Parts: sequence; structure tokens; C-alpha cells
Amino acid sequence: MSPTLNELDDYALIWIFSALSIPDIQTLRRVCRRLWYISMQHAVWLDACKTHILQENIPFPSRPLCSLCSRELEQRTMRAYHLGLNWRAESTRLHLLRTVPGNTGAIEEIKFLRTAGKSWIITISRGIWSDLYLWDCDTIQPVGHWSPGRAIFNGMAINSDQSSMAVIAISVKHSSHSVIEILSLVSESSSSRISFRSITTLETRYKPSSLRGDIIALSDHDSETLIMDWKTGNQYLLRSPDTWQDKPLHVAFAAGNVFVVRSRSVCVFAAPPLIPPGDETPVNLPHSSTSFGWVDGVSLSERSIVRCTEKDPPLLSLLVRTKGDDPWSLKDQLQLFTVNSSPPTEGSSGLLRETSSTVSITPPRLALAASLTCPNRGPLRCSDIVLGRYGSAVWVLPADRSIAGLISEHVHLQTVPVPSSNQTLVVAAFPGPLSNEAQIKASIENEEGSSWFCLDYDEERGLIALGSATGNITIFSL
Repeated sequence: MSPTLNELDDYALIWIFSALSIPDIQTLRRVCRRLWYISMQHAVWLDACKTHILQENIPFPSRPLCSLCSRELEQRTMRAYHLGLNWRAESTRLHLLRTVPGNTGAIEEIKFLRTAGKSWIITISRGIWSDLYLWDCDTIQPVGHWSPGRAIFNGMAINSDQSSMAVIAISVKHSSHSVIEILSLVSESSSSRISFRSITTLETRYKPSSLRGDIIALSDHDSETLIMDWKTGNQYLLRSPDTWQDKPLHVAFAAGNVFVVRSRSVCVFAAPPLIPPGDETPVNLPHSSTSFGWVDGVSLSERSIVRCTEKDPPLLSLLVRTKGDDPWSLKDQLQLFTVNSSPPTEGSSGLLRETSSTVSITPPRLALAASLTCPNRGPLRCSDIVLGRYGSAVWVLPADRSIAGLISEHVHLQTVPVPSSNQTLVVAAFPGPLSNEAQIKASIENEEGSSWFCLDYDEERGLIALGSATGNITIFSL
């Protein structure tokens, strides 16, 4: 006679759970207390996460699974499972999680921050002077504040290395000089408050573009990018082709190259060695570059997740919001480019132009992978776009200023209803693990009455944060 489930030992039951789908695990655990206890073991959810989340290329936080307790691993696996179902459904749901009225002044920048296993939201607010606020990501309550007083913030970079002591690099403009402060987070033992502590101060006119561990990328608004080890001061200088007001957006490192993404150009440099600060810093020129015309925003994604069939995995991906050569166009093109390390194949075209014949390495290949077209009939209040490494992206469409035509509510003796238009938050998926084609998956209008000025997107948790001109923080969830 075959044994019943209750007669099997714990190891056999764990093996059975490992062969089940996530819904079946939820069903079987309700049979009895013993199965409920077995289903809470770390090994059960470790197998479930590897099989049904990671192997299926569903967004999941990039943190070692062994560092999560069984309860936290179960919660994150269940959240990722429902997120994957939502992405792959015909109609993706996007719902408002909460809106927090703010009294901090207009929010100019908003970022998700992960450090020491905790999730936060960072905002820069502008009144007369600038202030930096830290918010608890779960409660959306302020838990920390920093301001040097009588100064304006001119850019911020979040450290991509979650284990680094340096969390934020922020440009501070005083009345007579500019500096960059490298900040860490310190928990106050007597309360739940978090304080910012300055680790070091860099005297420089540049603003931070990226921060990865001890390496910080600093850029001006025209052509120069300084790569520096902020601990030792060792550095090297990169110079892009001269372009007036070429705002720095991203700096990335991949396969021995440095990618400098600006609002009007993308340049690729061979990464030179760092030079001690006392020595003369040579100027390094790009070995290839390209321009996208009139650009309203660029997002860069490193370590892109691709299908298993990809023979040439991209080094990184770029999402460009462009009008081509017509700044007055009423349509935006959202173009996804991939940067590959291999030379172009027959029939393909590389968009990166080689600018130096003295470089012996093969320049990366930039190829158009997909595109979407969106209407643009109004002033662009929020130019932020965010591309995740799984191929999903978010951006804000401006309100349509033409929807009311020539009607005005002030020129008639009797009330005439005037149609109105609001900003629209758009969620899209480009070819990759979550979609086979470029398509808009969900959208929702801004009904707050105040314009969204900035946004950030946590793809792995399915959260979108928006900051408004009145200081409100709005969180949407997928």
C-alpha cells in the first residue's frame, strides 16, 4: 500500500513541494498543520523562486537568496509571481497605491534607494533653498532630512553598489563655490530617524552623473566627464565632441569601455587607467559616437536581461525619447537601442561612428531594436523616462493643450464647458522577457491637479514614484 502524505518524512515532503507550482504550494499547505509548517521552510521557497521566478525571467530584487529569511523569501517570491502574471496578462493593471500630500516644496528629483536590505525614497525639494529628504518606502513617511543651508542642489547620483558606505553623491551650489558631498546613512539609536553624514567633500565645478562603489563620474554641461576614485583622488578625463549645452545624463562601464550618455550625444571611450591626482591628467577622446537629433530624454539600462536564445547578449540598452530632426513634431518616438560587443552582421547597421583610427579595439555596435510612437501636444513638464533591465519602461505624456481648441470659459456670457486634459503615466514593455514586441501595457491620468515634475521606477518591485510641483509624492503599483 502506498504511504499517505502524513507518513512521509520531512525531506520527502520538501521534495514534493519543490515539484509544485506556486498556486499548488498555496493549496497544499492548507491541508494540515504539518504541511503548513513544511511549506514555510526556506528550501521550499528557494526552489520555488529559482524555478518559477528566476528561470522565467520575472523581475526580482538582485540580492543573494541565501541572505533572505524564509518569510521574506516567501513574500518576495509571491510578489514577483503576481507581478509576472500582471506583466504577461493581456491587460496589465496599474493602480494607485497612495498619494502623500507634501509640505516640503516643489519636488525636483525623486529616486528609489536600496541599502542594507532596506528600501527608501530620496527626494530633492526646492523652496528658497534646496532640501534632501529620505522617506520610508513602505509608509511614505519622512525619516531623514539634510540641508547645508543657503545652498542649491544641482544634481544627485545614487550608488549602484548597495554594500558601499557611500550612498549618495550630491552637487551643492553655494553663493561663491560649488562642491560635491558624498553622504552615508546613519541610524539614530534613540529613534526611528535616519541622519545623513558627509563622508567627504569634493571641490569641483562638475555635477555627479553616476556613482558605483568608490568610482564617481562627474560631468559638465558641454563635453567633459571626469572619472574619479573619490577615496584616493585617482582620476582620468574624457572629452566628448563639443556640443553646446549637452546635458549629462548617464555614465556606464562595460567590457572595458566607458559609455557617456548626454542629451545630444552618446560617446564610447576605451577605459584608461586612473592617474594619481598630482600628475597631469591627459584628455581621452572617444573612439566612437552618435547623435539622436532632438532628444527629450534618455534612459540607460545596464546588465540587460535577455532571452536564453540570444547569442550576442547586449552590454546595455538605451531608450531614447526623440523628435528626430523636427523639434516641433507633435509625436514622440520612443526608440530602444541595444549596445553589443560583437561586430555588425551582414544586413545590420551600426549607428556608432568611429572617431579615431588609432584605437585597436573593436568599437561596440549600437542597433535599433524596437520603437513606439506617442502623441506630444503639450509642454513637457516631466522629461524623465526609466528603462528597466527586463525591458519595461515608464514615462509621462504631457497634457494635450489643443484639446480645448479655441474655447475659453471666460469669453461667454453663459457657462460653456471646456474640455480638459491631464498628464498621463505610461507603462510599456519592449522586446525581452516580459513581451515579444514593443507595446504600451497600461496608462493612467494624473487627477491630482498639480503637474508631475519627476519620476523613478523600481522594476523589480513594480513600483513607480512621482513627485509634483506642490510637493506631493504619488506611488503606483503594478
